[in-house]
Amino acid sequence: MPSEIKPYSIVLTRILISVVFFFLIDFLLNPKAKHNLPFKDMLRLAICGTVGVAVNQLTLYKGLSITTPINAALIVATIPVFVLILSALFLRNLPTWKQSLGVMISASGAYYLIMYTGGGLEIKNLTGDLLILLNCISYAIYMVIVKPLLEKYPPLFLTKWMFAVAALVVLPFTYQDAIQTDWINISAEGWLSYLYIICFATLFNYYFTTACLQWLSPVTAGTYGYLQPFLATLFAVALGIDIISPEKITAGVAIFFGILLTSRLFNKTVV
Repeated sequence: MPSEIKPYSIVLTRILISVVFFFLIDFLLNPKAKHNLPFKDMLRLAICGTVGVAVNQLTLYKGLSITTPINAALIVATIPVFVLILSALFLRNLPTWKQSLGVMISASGAYYLIMYTGGGLEIKNLTGDLLILLNCISYAIYMVIVKPLLEKYPPLFLTKWMFAVAALVVLPFTYQDAIQTDWINISAEGWLSYLYIICFATLFNYYFTTACLQWLSPVTAGTYGYLQPFLATLFAVALGIDIISPEKITAGVAIFFGILLTSRLFNKTVV
């Protein structure tokens, strides 16, 4: 992206494929399940689909196509901070001092790791950076406002309807890119990358993120996002394209310790 597959082509197709997949799985697993949603829950569900999937994906892929990976990684690390603030505002769940400290420690570890391995922030395209920032805010809003719905409805039911809403929202903005993409001449590497995005970064990611919020607070779930740069480093080492260093070990310890501080183990009353 964007050399082989246009950004919005990925957005539209991954959402449409997800709609078919989640509706089919829910039908096979729960063929007789019925849920009567009051209007306020329908409205909340529609907002979740709009901000958590549609806006999130539109801003992410457009932003990634016009900014640098290091900039995107640094900005995405702000998600748990936004979740912390929004949880206090919308769920009236004031974070404990341990949660706040944990977010700051994990953030410090993630920023240190990204800056150390990536070489530092580059100011190239402010529009791309702002789109990634909007992506972070939209996902943080989603993680907070979906929590009350998970107390009433199964994650699979919510996920399928969120993607259905998102499909309607993104269609006017994405269909031209999908039509203009030369699908026949995409390379084998391009198809493998695309399939990974569909299976793991979409289907598994959205379902398990939504499901885990049944048991974890949005703050704790959000803080796990700081594992992304650390895990990326581990995979790079395993593939022989990076090496372990004291700096990376220090960053990893900080990330894990920060996540631990936000968990129930240290916050017995957190829900």
